[in-house]
Amino acid sequence: MKKLYWLLTVAVIAACSPAEKRFDLPAELEPSALKFSVTQQQGHDNTVYLKSLTPGTIPYWDFDGGTSTLANDTIVLPFSGSYIIKYSVSAPGGFVAGDSVTIKVTSTDLSSITDPQWEYLTGGQNGKTWVLDMSAPVGWYGMDYGKGSGDDWVWHPDYVGNEWVMPNKDYGSMTFDLNNAKNYQRILYDASNVAQTCTGKFDLDLVNMKVKLLGCEMLYGGDYYKNVSNWREAKILAMSASSMVLGVIRDKPNPGDGVCYIGFKFKLKQ
Repeated sequence: MKKLYWLLTVAVIAACSPAEKRFDLPAELEPSALKFSVTQQQGHDNTVYLKSLTPGTIPYWDFDGGTSTLANDTIVLPFSGSYIIKYSVSAPGGFVAGDSVTIKVTSTDLSSITDPQWEYLTGGQNGKTWVLDMSAPVGWYGMDYGKGSGDDWVWHPDYVGNEWVMPNKDYGSMTFDLNNAKNYQRILYDASNVAQTCTGKFDLDLVNMKVKLLGCEMLYGGDYYKNVSNWREAKILAMSASSMVLGVIRDKPNPGDGVCYIGFKFKLKQ
């Protein structure tokens, strides 16, 4: 009887042992395998054509004022000057940093930035400087805000009676201008009220209504930095010539909270 019990035990263990499986990761692409082309429109070299020629990969273009993951994309560079366009890819074996090319745009052509949103944000060459509007500095917006369905909601309280949202102080400023480039500067006062100045570039994505910041993050107030992974891309929740609400995604909410936009309201600096 003992022998039979031992044989059954061995049989059960053998039946439950997981089969060994091996998975081989795809080989990493060599940078030399990356192929792409960058060409400019004849007679209007502000228009630039990007073409990825590396099969089975997702391209990542990085150029002045923006990025793209499209295999074929057309960008417009309104200002004259030299530009570096970098090409990389996401491949099955991992991300591969590729090469870059330098192109030259011979003249400034502002015809591509005539939408009123550009004027609202920047005021043109002279620029605009924005500060937090402490009458209602912060609110919360559903991820489908403005769509009329789904997660479409907003709670943007007045500061009076809701001082808990953040201390009433000067948090700094953001300046946007179109003085021969899409220029951006942020001044942020740290916890010791020391001004930290950062200078970068920006771009407007009018299809998705976003402000993309290059080199510097968005101005904010209060204790919200830890709740957001990306402070360089802001959803335009509202914008006029003198007021705007820019939203960042609260993708790291506190326990009990959900994902939504944190919308910061700005006004022109007097």
